[in-house]
Amino acid sequence: MCTVLFFLVSCKEQTKNGNGLFQLNHVVETEADLSDLLDSVEYIPLETNDESLLPGLSKLLNVKDCFYASAGTEVMKFDRTGRFIGKLSMMGNGPQDYLSINDYDIVSRNGKEEIWIAHQRGISCYNATDFSFLKSIPLDVSVLHFKYVSDDSIIIQTSGDYSFCLCNMEGVLRNEFLPNDPANLSHSMMQFVDSDNGSFCILAGTDEAVHYNESQDCLELLRYIEGIDNVLTRSDNKEYMDKYGYLEYSQKVAQDFVNVVTFRQKGGNNVFFLRSGSGEKMLINRKGNDGWESYDIHPNPSINNDLLEGLNVRYLLTMASCDSDDSFIMSVPANMVAGASVNGKVVDEEDNPIIIKYQLKK
Repeated sequence: MCTVLFFLVSCKEQTKNGNGLFQLNHVVETEADLSDLLDSVEYIPLETNDESLLPGLSKLLNVKDCFYASAGTEVMKFDRTGRFIGKLSMMGNGPQDYLSINDYDIVSRNGKEEIWIAHQRGISCYNATDFSFLKSIPLDVSVLHFKYVSDDSIIIQTSGDYSFCLCNMEGVLRNEFLPNDPANLSHSMMQFVDSDNGSFCILAGTDEAVHYNESQDCLELLRYIEGIDNVLTRSDNKEYMDKYGYLEYSQKVAQDFVNVVTFRQKGGNNVFFLRSGSGEKMLINRKGNDGWESYDIHPNPSINNDLLEGLNVRYLLTMASCDSDDSFIMSVPANMVAGASVNGKVVDEEDNPIIIKYQLKK
């Protein structure tokens, strides 16, 4: 199993070395049919109508038998079968509105779910059942991404002088952390990922992350992954930006280093997606196993899709913008599988995306 160790040290802007969250040793290159990897597979086509149309899905969450999808200035809600329930649409300049959707999340508080929207003036909170306004968390910085830990501790990623800080429900900031560094400021909609040891934010494809140390109520840098040769570091990003400039450096580091796209941990199983100049890989660590299985995703996949006609296994990578509270999950654009039969219905290329939920086989 993966060794998970946290050492109680003072919170400083210094990366904690030693045992990372994930030790990627005993990696074996493998081939398989998709049906041999995935278990309990569910196909959930999101209902398509004039109210629920998703022209470009940027982030999808599955929380307590409901799906939430952001597209443009709205957040759509669907039930567990994909039936459209309603949507949050409150973009505007009023006190109960949000200026844009930089990020959103579903936060469980007091036994109820809330939709939180991050924007230029802070965070706006809404009831996830009837979409009514609940509260604003006013901030003097633009919130790019966030993660709710408790009413007293919300992790904020900002575009201000510091990249991260903590705040409470009243918008009082504390623990400003990491001077803003454009080279290591990622803009993925799924910035914060969860593990058995809490949430952390992967820094721009590197082997480092910002983690909330609950025992000391502060943010810290953590080297969360070890055992990958030539993995991208924060210093690599900085060096390449200085050398090539903002517009070119990201392409250069993608060619010259191994970038961490994302990871998920569900039920003791771990999945990483890595990208480098030679292609994209999926690494799997199954519960109770010390080793890792490595599968090529692109350009020469070592996984044969035998589950859904027309599906390119590269769409496993959409996990980077999707998350579920109980499963692994991915999103497939309807035009990629148009003509295929899903749950007894032929897919039209104009339909909303199809969500695929799954577990890993033991």
